[in-house]
Amino acid sequence: MPIVPPSKLAHLQSNTRNIRNVCVLAHVDHGKTTLSDALLATNGIISSKLAGKIRYLDSREDEQQRGITMESSGISLYHKQTDVEKDAEYLINLIDSPGHVDFSSEVASAARLSDGALVLVDVLEGVCTQTVSVLHQAWVENVRPILFLNKLDRMIVEWRMTPSEAYTHMQQLIEQVNAVLAGFWEGDRLAEDSRMLDEAKERWRETHGDAPMTEWYLEEKDDSHIYFSPEQGNVLFGSAIDGWAFRVNHFAQIFAEKLGIPSPVKLQALMWGDYYIDPKNKHRVLNGKQLAKLYGAAKVATSVPLFVQLCLNPVWQVYENAVINVDQEKIDKVIGALNVKVHPRDRRSKDSRVVLTAIMQGWISLAQACMSAIVEQLPSPCDAQPLRLPPLVHKSAKSAAESRPAPKNDVEKALYECSSGSSDAPVPLVAYIGKVVSVPRASLPEFSSGKVQADRVTMSAEEMRAKGRDAVRRELALSRDTPTGTPLSVLSPSDTASPMSSGITTPLHVEAAPEVSVDSLAEAVDKQLVLKESESEDEILIGFGRLYSGTISVGDTLWAMQPKYNAKDAKTLPFLKQTTVQSLYMMMGREFVQLQSVPAGNVFGIRGIAGAILKSGTLASDAQICPNLAAIHTETFPIVRVAIEPINPQDMDKLARGLELLNQADPCVQVVSQTTGEHVLVTAGELHLERCLKDLRERFAQCEIHVSEPIVPFREGIVRQSAQPGVVLGEVGSSGRLLAIISKASSKSVDTDDARAKPEDLPRGEIHTATANGQVSLSILVEPLPEKTINFMTRHARDIKRVVNLASSQRRNRLNAAAEALDEIDVIASVDSDSDDEAKTTKPSRLSELGPWLSARIHQTFNRAKGWEPHRVDHVMEHGLQVLGPRQVGPNMLIYSNQVLEQSGRTNSSWYKQREHNGRGSSSAATPYLSDDESDSEDTPSAEGVRSASTARDFEESINTGFQLAMQSGPLCFEPVVGAAVTIKNITFNPEAAASSDAVRSASSASALSGQVITAVRDAIWTGFLQWSPRLHLAMYTCDIQATSEVLGKVYGVINRRHGRILSEEMREGTPYFIIKAAIPIVESFGFADEIRKRSSGAAVPLLIFRGFESLNVDPFWVPTTEEELEDLGEKADKDNVAKKYMDKVRKRKGLFVERKIVEHAEKQRTLKK
Repeated sequence: MPIVPPSKLAHLQSNTRNIRNVCVLAHVDHGKTTLSDALLATNGIISSKLAGKIRYLDSREDEQQRGITMESSGISLYHKQTDVEKDAEYLINLIDSPGHVDFSSEVASAARLSDGALVLVDVLEGVCTQTVSVLHQAWVENVRPILFLNKLDRMIVEWRMTPSEAYTHMQQLIEQVNAVLAGFWEGDRLAEDSRMLDEAKERWRETHGDAPMTEWYLEEKDDSHIYFSPEQGNVLFGSAIDGWAFRVNHFAQIFAEKLGIPSPVKLQALMWGDYYIDPKNKHRVLNGKQLAKLYGAAKVATSVPLFVQLCLNPVWQVYENAVINVDQEKIDKVIGALNVKVHPRDRRSKDSRVVLTAIMQGWISLAQACMSAIVEQLPSPCDAQPLRLPPLVHKSAKSAAESRPAPKNDVEKALYECSSGSSDAPVPLVAYIGKVVSVPRASLPEFSSGKVQADRVTMSAEEMRAKGRDAVRRELALSRDTPTGTPLSVLSPSDTASPMSSGITTPLHVEAAPEVSVDSLAEAVDKQLVLKESESEDEILIGFGRLYSGTISVGDTLWAMQPKYNAKDAKTLPFLKQTTVQSLYMMMGREFVQLQSVPAGNVFGIRGIAGAILKSGTLASDAQICPNLAAIHTETFPIVRVAIEPINPQDMDKLARGLELLNQADPCVQVVSQTTGEHVLVTAGELHLERCLKDLRERFAQCEIHVSEPIVPFREGIVRQSAQPGVVLGEVGSSGRLLAIISKASSKSVDTDDARAKPEDLPRGEIHTATANGQVSLSILVEPLPEKTINFMTRHARDIKRVVNLASSQRRNRLNAAAEALDEIDVIASVDSDSDDEAKTTKPSRLSELGPWLSARIHQTFNRAKGWEPHRVDHVMEHGLQVLGPRQVGPNMLIYSNQVLEQSGRTNSSWYKQREHNGRGSSSAATPYLSDDESDSEDTPSAEGVRSASTARDFEESINTGFQLAMQSGPLCFEPVVGAAVTIKNITFNPEAAASSDAVRSASSASALSGQVITAVRDAIWTGFLQWSPRLHLAMYTCDIQATSEVLGKVYGVINRRHGRILSEEMREGTPYFIIKAAIPIVESFGFADEIRKRSSGAAVPLLIFRGFESLNVDPFWVPTTEEELEDLGEKADKDNVAKKYMDKVRKRKGLFVERKIVEHAEKQRTLKK
């Protein structure tokens, strides 16, 4: 097909009804880019013979080398739909997305910018992990999908399946995909059920008061429209590598007349399922029951379904004659029977695949089938936006958008109608930038000098004049908003001086401009472009977005809203910036076509948003009335961290600039600058890390960098087991970083009088401590929480955060502000499924009811837990629980005993409510003393009286701060703590110590006492923590591997060496593949994929997905003590303690004390002479 000029594609952008925005989604290596190549060949961009080999949309070198897509790429294609009535021209905006789990953020941005999706599934591998992920992403974004069952050629050539076996296999595969969609539907229906029930209860209370509510039921809804069904036309069958595909309607049109069926539509409904051709009357179609009634059940078992007979049998015959058993005579007969044109050169080719591809592309073309399905099945922007935008505009549930709510204002009307407006009647402009990409400066058309010179040769004089006028107009428009800018002009400076360009406000004497030739104008354009190129950076940031309403033009001034911006909250103004559109582009894969304006409903590229939008955001003409569209939902969390620094210290500025560019150009990467000056790069996985480091070295920083070993987060916990008897707790320094954990073997050099051993008369985990000046004494008990409680609180961390934010909105303290600025990356552990008990209760949708619901559910998790009596649990959940940690949302509890509650006047307090004091006035300050002015009053009691009246309320913020610090940095290796309950049993104030201290009435001593309380609480929690049996919690990956039985043993060997464990193993029915699911620690996962590929000779490829944190059931301080252990391991303990190895590695990285022997197992050297 001849090349479609960009001018024609730009012309089609104005017809919104004939635009289709579609993304290609699939598991890794299921054929997305190969399919895209076939579609590109229809526009003459690449040769049809190179489709699937050139991988045009994989523009990166490492993408071509690895054979996988790492960045989503967009391209605009032309399609002419040939109908019986009339022909129509369509613009297809295609976005190819990655399939690897490390680049799921690219899939999220592609789904947000699209209205439909082509979901590819390998018929052999079936529904894989990423298949479910991309289907969920499409479901969340309300994108209508089309299913493409790819690689049917492998069923014919490799597995030698018969058509009937292939039909059964594909039936099961479609049922599996539909089962995934049914799960999504059921989840949304349950959420809608909860929301509607809450609304019904509220209406009932308004009208009937406290009377019991009558029976209420959820209205049933038809879900048939969400499923894939070949007879509906939303399923394609084909082979992207061989260039063919079909839908059942294609064969229905061919055979309808032969079977005597009046309409192809009627036959299409019978092409999938148990429908058969009548053996006696070939012009009649029977279902299974009718066939059994007429000819008996035995006839049904031997009959061939209509889909197999009409669709699969012809395809199998072509492969049989062209590939499996090559027969030139039969090939010629097939070509004549199918009436396809095959070039004589292709017929004489010795490569059977060349002949096959020529026949199949001429008969059932892949591009034609896909384009027709896209046009017929997927909605235009005008039809899609009324369904997709209401949840994004109102931040509401997806199910609420199915009723197509009426627009409430002009902005919503323009959005739902996808209105572009006009110069006479403009409409509000709203666009969403899904991601920001960094491109080389020379790749942009306005900065390519060779492109300008080529245009001067190929363009006519009139076209060059028009281009010159557009360039002058564009630069003048930019200079109005940037007074310091230099406008492009070919006239002399005296003739062009104006207030807009020079900023001078004095009157101008306007003279007639001299006549300018076309060549001088073009030369001026070249000079200005070369000047700008020399003055600017090599990399330019381009936004990849979707325009929902209005028309965007070069020179427009817009408001850029980041996801955190809220027009009703003045505190979010820093997330709102004004920007000017410098250039607009049509995305054409590796190339960019410059545009002057883009109407609504199109995907486009934009230059000029650098610094205004970090990774994604909303562009609007008016930030007050236009909505800030919801943030993109992603399926992955950044988990792998490395510290980087330049090898040459002089390149530090280059590295800082490169990290800034990388942070903007990659939607999933996070760049953290520590207070120590260290730069930390956080990525989604090992492959993502490799790509980021390559970009830093070669593009963004352009300098050599040193990369540390990957920094993987850990968690610290305790369990109810006997502590290691050989452990002595060393002295805890004031800074907390001098904690020495010493084994009995090395304790001889330690003064045992200084060691903090547990007194025999105190319960395990209970610590009595006092401040350094002795004024405040505390009794603290540390003990482990039940495992069910930890899992529930971890699973509902987001809900707890919402409740805590609501309760603390009026009493934020400095700890919260500090917590928000911490550089640590929080990773919320995901749990596969809820327990059966939890499934029986529905989570309320109202925030005011969420706190009591969470409290009741946490109470249930304590049921029959060891060490937690029922009356004590009742006290904790009713009034004792004060705050969670770390950061007030973690799975740790700070509990006040009854005695402390009475002292502080908090007998009616609750962790999810705003705190109220009983008794004298509330005091939220951390300072336990009155100010100097108050103490000088006549009514103020003596200092001794005030101190004797001090209670826990005066120290609550200091206690809370010490608790949060202890939970944020545990004693093992300063990692966050999980599953600890800290009970403040008693607080006493020593008035004698207070009276004996100097300057007790000063504010400085009050601050010092507050700090001493914080330190005492933190150190006491650490000491009580170590009296239990500590455990490290490892960040884990779920590893999905598909392998044959020949390499199964090698795969298991690699997993065992990496300290992983097998979760499940099953054989996929009808295939020789085993599906292995394993759990592997992230700290052991680096190089895992390469080792698996090497050991299995490429037959097994793992897919790693973050699973959460799991406890490593090994005490870090374990040493062999019993006779069996000493006999098995010996005094040298040759078997490493894995937990201690991990702990020491983290402590060494953080500069903490590490116990190690300089000389191990030394023996006196002897010589023969002596």
